[in-house]
Amino acid sequence: MKGDAQPLIKFFDGSDKRFIIPLYQRNYDWKEENCEQLYQDLIKLHNSNRKNHFFGSIVSSIESGSEDRFIIDGQQRITTVSLLLIAMVNACNEGKIIATDKKLVEKIFKRYLVDEYQEEERKVKLKPIKKDMQAFDALLYKPREQYIKESNVTRNYDFFYDKVIHCGLTLDQLFETIKKLEVINIRLEEDDDPQLIFESLNSTGLDLKEADKIRNYLLMSLSPTEQDDLYTRYWNPIEESTKYEPSSFVRDYLTMKQGKIGRIDKIYFIFKDYAETQQTDRATLLEEMHHFAKIYQKIDCGGFDSNKINRKLNQVRTLDSTVAYPFYMAFFDYAITNDLTIEEQLNVLDVVESYWARRIICNLPSNALNKVFSTLHRDVLNHLSKKCGDTTYSYVDILIFILLKKAQSSLFPTDEDVRRDFASRQIYKMPVNTRTFILERMENRDNNERHEVVKQLMDKSITIEHIMPQTLSEKWKIALGENWEQIHQQYLHTMANLTLTGYNSQYSNLSFEEKRDMEKGFKESAFRLNNYVKSCERWTETELKQRQQELLSVFINLWPMPFTTFKPIKTEIESASLDDEDFEFTGKKLQAYTFKGVRYAVTTWKEMLIKLCCNIIIEKRSTMEWLCANEKCCCSASPENGRTEFAKGMFVWSDNSTASKIDILHRIFAECNIPPSELSFEFRNDIEETTTADIV
Repeated sequence: MKGDAQPLIKFFDGSDKRFIIPLYQRNYDWKEENCEQLYQDLIKLHNSNRKNHFFGSIVSSIESGSEDRFIIDGQQRITTVSLLLIAMVNACNEGKIIATDKKLVEKIFKRYLVDEYQEEERKVKLKPIKKDMQAFDALLYKPREQYIKESNVTRNYDFFYDKVIHCGLTLDQLFETIKKLEVINIRLEEDDDPQLIFESLNSTGLDLKEADKIRNYLLMSLSPTEQDDLYTRYWNPIEESTKYEPSSFVRDYLTMKQGKIGRIDKIYFIFKDYAETQQTDRATLLEEMHHFAKIYQKIDCGGFDSNKINRKLNQVRTLDSTVAYPFYMAFFDYAITNDLTIEEQLNVLDVVESYWARRIICNLPSNALNKVFSTLHRDVLNHLSKKCGDTTYSYVDILIFILLKKAQSSLFPTDEDVRRDFASRQIYKMPVNTRTFILERMENRDNNERHEVVKQLMDKSITIEHIMPQTLSEKWKIALGENWEQIHQQYLHTMANLTLTGYNSQYSNLSFEEKRDMEKGFKESAFRLNNYVKSCERWTETELKQRQQELLSVFINLWPMPFTTFKPIKTEIESASLDDEDFEFTGKKLQAYTFKGVRYAVTTWKEMLIKLCCNIIIEKRSTMEWLCANEKCCCSASPENGRTEFAKGMFVWSDNSTASKIDILHRIFAECNIPPSELSFEFRNDIEETTTADIV
């Protein structure tokens, strides 16, 4: 195996050379976001003084007696750059861009895209696997109407074609920039086994972690002295503060700063885009990250000066969820800057915990909390910045108002909701961390004398006990009465029938009286959860209902429904964003929408949908054509009842409800990699009556 660094275009060069994609490789599957990243890198490269840009490695083997190269690793990059070159050639031939060097089009075509000396009928240099090859060849030799629209190859070609003709660069400038792409060219020798190497590259190899890429991005362009200084002062302490797993911290930091959650496996690119939009140097950025990493560490490890705050954070940490970390980081930074008292901070933590616990008992989806906590602090500050008459409201007043305003999947459950669901919630069937959180809090409540419930459950020195056992003996059936089966099914895993014990194995399915009176039985238990149990003479539905009510009172006292007198100043125009999951769009009358900062007046939802598809197609034509060709996201290439044409040969389902239109937009935005926050709506003050059709 031999390897060296060289320009990618040199790897392509050669009149008697083909690149063959082995059949064991997957189909070409780069997404538009990957192509967008390459395009943006090329534009930045063109606008900079940099001489090269590393574009990864290519591993290939040479077939004996020829120059044909079997691509073991790197087929996605080779195919993508080939599509870009084809787009450049076609655009120039069609007069869409100019070439200063009149021979450059022919040069690109003959040296980098085809093999003129190939004796076979097919003379194209790149030989993708069969499905991709048909679409690839069509781009070189067939008119546009014969392109295979449903192929990813065509989709990404269309993307590059659109960029090429609108980028403002000549063919020469684009090609000079592509020549700066550099790869590590690794060539296998005859004794190397390509299949084993392919398996090693794709199965056992360790990729750089997202945080490794971020560190390299922040430090690589600096001098050795600057690298050493910033690494020592900031990056290494960030790693120490995050237990040497900074990727999750960076995601939470970006969520806090941007108000939206990024995929953990895309954090490097999200961070890179964020960093490049900040008008600041690397040292300043790292200094701020280090500041928040120290707060992150205190949240994660209970490192605040107040024992009460640490205890509050320890309680919710039992849930083993970092979903609220972006909010906590922003809030504690605000609390420090604005000298909030310990009591004020505890009030905020209490409200957040009540919101969380009530949602758990009402079995509301936990994934909705991602969106809530990503913008919660910002939402509070938006109201704090507006004067509300002569009254001064605290942070917690506004926090309560915002959370109580939540609806649908982000709802703050009321006492009525809790009473309804507490009786039937299957506590024992919850995820381990969630039920541990509930049981620990229900046992210790807010007492200073506490049992180490979490630790003891983890080390199994105590266990969760079903008072009425999971398997009923005849004694139990008789004791429960003729409705024993229904009682067992209804109450078995609910809070009313659960407690804690260190002697579970001895209890087995003994009768209630035996469990209560035996040595180390319920009567001798020190757990608060057994206080009512030890006083009972029997364990029937009557006692289960009584304990259910007792524990319901404990729950509501632990996590009370908050109250606030805060009311915001009414705005003249009601608005909402596409990423506002709690907003009820049905029944609202549109007067305008804003997409990527530009406002468009509309009068109906249908008009908005058609106009917006026209907006999107300007930047995402290849994706929209692909959606229509593949009948995805309610888009189509054929007219049918209920569809409206938004561009030649492209239709979208438009005769449907407002909710359906919102759903279509979510799906299109996801496919086009457009953040939902880029779209907002303005509504007229008059509310229309909701109908089942609601098709305008």
